[in-house]
Amino acid sequence: MIRPAAQYSAAESQPNRSGYTLVEILVVVSIVLILFSMTLATVRLTRDGDRVSSAAAQIQSFLAGARDRAIYARAPRGVRFFLDRDNPRVVSSMAYIDPAQTWDEGRVQLRRWDPDLDGNTNSAGVDINQDGQVNASDDPKLVWMLVGEGTAWWELKRRGLLFDGMRVRIPRGPGGNWYPINTQLLDLSSPPPTLQILVLGIPYRDPGSTPEGKSQAFPGVGLADYELELAPQILPVEPSVLPESVVVDLDGSRIPNAWRPSSTLVSGGTGNGMYSQFVDLIYSPRGTLTGAASTGGVIHLYICDKEDSTLVKEAYLDGLDADRATALNLLNGQLQGATSQALIPPNTIPGSVSWASALSLDGSGYDIKDRRIVTISSQTGNVSIHQVLETDASGNGIADDPFYFAETGETAQ
Repeated sequence: MIRPAAQYSAAESQPNRSGYTLVEILVVVSIVLILFSMTLATVRLTRDGDRVSSAAAQIQSFLAGARDRAIYARAPRGVRFFLDRDNPRVVSSMAYIDPAQTWDEGRVQLRRWDPDLDGNTNSAGVDINQDGQVNASDDPKLVWMLVGEGTAWWELKRRGLLFDGMRVRIPRGPGGNWYPINTQLLDLSSPPPTLQILVLGIPYRDPGSTPEGKSQAFPGVGLADYELELAPQILPVEPSVLPESVVVDLDGSRIPNAWRPSSTLVSGGTGNGMYSQFVDLIYSPRGTLTGAASTGGVIHLYICDKEDSTLVKEAYLDGLDADRATALNLLNGQLQGATSQALIPPNTIPGSVSWASALSLDGSGYDIKDRRIVTISSQTGNVSIHQVLETDASGNGIADDPFYFAETGETAQ
C-alpha cells in the first residue's frame, strides 16, 4: 500500500550527504596552514634563541670545567678557542689545553739593540718593540735582546712551539719577571745560527751597567738564566663545537691584546690583519686566569648568530669606503686602545644608518637575532652570562655600552 507523502518522516525527507564541499575543504586547509605557519615561526624563533643561549651556557660550562681541572690537578689548565676556517675573526669551537713545560736549555746573555752581534749598540730608527711605529719607545740603548747559545730556539720556532706573544721569565724562578717576546730575528729561511736572538716586547727592567755604546749590558760574561713558556698542548678530550650557525664574534668582544690582530706580529698577531691563532685562556691552580689574559680585568665574549656577524661586518667594512686590507686595518684600530668600541649593533639597526643601508632593502632597518655576553673575571675565574645593552643614542648603528649588564652583574638565562 502506498503511504501518503505526509506520512514520510523528516529524516527520510532529508537528502543524503557523503562528504564536504570543496569550499569547506579549502577553508579548513587555509586555517590549518595559517596555524602551521604561526607555529613554525614560533618554533624557529625559539630554536634560534635556544641556539645562542645554549652556546653561551656551553662556553660557561667548558670554562668552568677548565678551572675545576686546574684546581683538582694543582697545575695550570686552560681552553683554546679555535678560529672559524671560513671567517678567522670569529670562534666556532674550543678544546681543553695543558700548558707545556718551560724551556731553559742553553746559555743566554742580555744585550742592548745589536742584531748584527758586532758588540756595538745600533742607532735608533728601528721598530724594536714591533708596535707598528718608530718612536722614542724604541730606544736602542735599553736592553732588548736575549742572545742564546745552545738554546734551540730556531728549532722550537720551526716546530711551531715558539711564536710571537709568548713569555720568558728572567731570571728563572719566582724571583724573575715575565717579558713578552717576538721572534723577528729567528730566520727560518736560513740554517740555524750558533747565536740565536729573542727580542723582548718591553725593555729589560735593568738598563745595564756597561757604557751604552756597548751592546753587552752587564760586565764579564753577563750570563743569565731564563725560562721560556712553550705552546700549550691540546688534551686528548673531544673538542667542543658551538651550535650550528652560532659564533663568538671577536670584533664584538673585549679580549686580551695578545689575541688582537696585528700587521707587525706584535702580541701574538698573525701578520695578516686577523686574530692570533693561539686564543688561549689559562687557569692557575688557584682558579684565577694567568698569562696574557690576566691583565685585562674582565673578558667579554660576544655570542651571536653567524649570519648576523657576517652581514653586519661586511656592511661595516664596505661603509669605510676603502680597499679590503685598509678597511680591516681601520677596523682593527677602532677595536683597540682606550677609546675602543666593540662592533656590536643595537637590536635593530635603523635604515637611516648609512653604512648599514644595504642590509635593509625597504629602509625599515635590520633586526639582529638573539645574542649574549659571556664574561670571565681574571681575578676570580668566575664565568657569567648577560644580555646585551642595545642602546644606540648616537644613532650610528653601534651599541653605546653593550657590556653594561655584564659590568653591573645583571645576568641572563
